[in-house]
Amino acid sequence: MRISTSTGTCGSVFWTQKMYYSCEQAIESIAKAGFDAIDLCFVAYGRKGLPMDAPDWRDWVKRQKENCDKHNLPVTQAHAHYYSVAESIKFTALDWEDNIGRIKRDIEAAGMCQVPWLVIHPDSVNDEAGYSRKKSLASETERFKRFGELAAKYGTGIAIENMVDHLGIGYGRRFGCNAEDLLELLDKLNADDIFGICWDTGHANLAQVNQPAAIQQIGSRLKALHINDNRGEKDDHLLPYLGYVEWTSLLKSLADVNYQGDFTYEIHNFTGGMSPEIHQQGVEFSVLVARQMVSEIEKGMKEK
Repeated sequence: MRISTSTGTCGSVFWTQKMYYSCEQAIESIAKAGFDAIDLCFVAYGRKGLPMDAPDWRDWVKRQKENCDKHNLPVTQAHAHYYSVAESIKFTALDWEDNIGRIKRDIEAAGMCQVPWLVIHPDSVNDEAGYSRKKSLASETERFKRFGELAAKYGTGIAIENMVDHLGIGYGRRFGCNAEDLLELLDKLNADDIFGICWDTGHANLAQVNQPAAIQQIGSRLKALHINDNRGEKDDHLLPYLGYVEWTSLLKSLADVNYQGDFTYEIHNFTGGMSPEIHQQGVEFSVLVARQMVSEIEKGMKEK
């Protein structure tokens, strides 16, 4: 099993707004640390004023793919544009259309990079009574059908990510925070050659999901991972074992379902606060942790 990480691992240093690692620097750091593959975090480079928001964004994407090839890093995963829940509360119809346009751009970019799985967040719909699961499911079925047609055109798959239930911070319920929501959406889409699930361990921990049971339920439809940890209060995106995720049973469940995808980190808040002098050592240490975790999964597969 390959180990991979998001370019967000080298995204920024949060104690100062002046320090920023470019995508090129992130690719070099990830390769030097010893990862086998890479997750291009398009959302980190696609907001207004950033490289993928520019008219020549295709040239920029081509350069990143060439850079990954130069460092022998296959791009096995990518992350499409998304917005925060706080942002979406103020969205106009034009904002929603802009969001969809950016995701469509990222689907094309995934095709350019020959990415097997592009991760996309599901949205939620509210009515007069608040969160509506029924309306959310119907809306997301139609939205992802459109994305799926484009993904088929560009030769990439779409992995729909489990979300965080925001009850504790005032934003209410959210569609896709459990395996049942995601599996019913996949059933409605009825295109398992195009659609799968990305399981974010940090999101599931915040939503208090029984993760081994959820992974067993998802089974072969699990195509991608966002491996990260937190302490049950914020979406911290920490290195495993620095939070409260119960890793022993989770790794066993990945072995039990014979998970065939990459072991992909999303741990930008682990390395994000490190000074440039020790940042690379932090990225390299995360490789050691990933290798050990993967060895436990592979051992479990052999013992089945």
